Amino acid sequence: MSDMLVRRFQRFSVVLVVLIAFVARSHAQIVAFGASNISGWNLAATETMPAQLQEMLRAKGYVANVLNAGIYGNTTAEMRDRMDSDIPQGTTIVILETSGGIYNNSLKGISREQGDADMAAINERLKARGITVIPVSGASLPAQYHQQDGVHLNAEGDQLIASQLLPKIVDILGPPPGPPPTETDEMVKKACYADAKRLCASDLGDDAKRHACMQEHKAELSKDCLDAIAASRQH
Repeated sequence: MSDMLVRRFQRFSVVLVVLIAFVARSHAQIVAFGASNISGWNLAATETMPAQLQEMLRAKGYVANVLNAGIYGNTTAEMRDRMDSDIPQGTTIVILETSGGIYNNSLKGISREQGDADMAAINERLKARGITVIPVSGASLPAQYHQQDGVHLNAEGDQLIASQLLPKIVDILGPPPGPPPTETDEMVKKACYADAKRLCASDLGDDAKRHACMQEHKAELSKDCLDAIAASRQH
């Protein structure tokens, strides 16, 4: 393989890695999995914890989807049976409700030991799939965050849970990606690449240093580079 082909392949590989990282962070798939306090019993769709969490993430710059995979009345065994079908491939994070299934078990005479075994199996399966699991429960929240039945969370309770989850998820995802390069950005890079290589060869791998170097050598930039910069400022 010629040196030119090697260099082209290396540049392509770097671009591909950057694009993969951008897509992974900006389009993170998150699933909220559990029973009625995930599904949002007696709440509007926009008031549920998954919906509120999704809006919080998007306000911070993440184009993340938070799938609501809660089903009213589910026992831990029912959660275990449907987990693979309801938590799709490509899921990054699962918010796992830990109390709803156990509570529903108690209503149906299912032992706590069986419930704990089911929840442990769900955790193990998700981790085997490479999914980060964040446990959550609203059972211990004060009364003002529950509906009149004392079991199901109200909209404020779901908002509180979402706000508590937000920093944990942000920590896992890392900083939100900046906007992808525009066509104008690519035009400037292409027109100025030869100048950058000629004037700032030691700074090519550092965007901030390369930009500062190019500013210092502005008088030495080629006409093509200067024209591309001028055109970009008109957009």
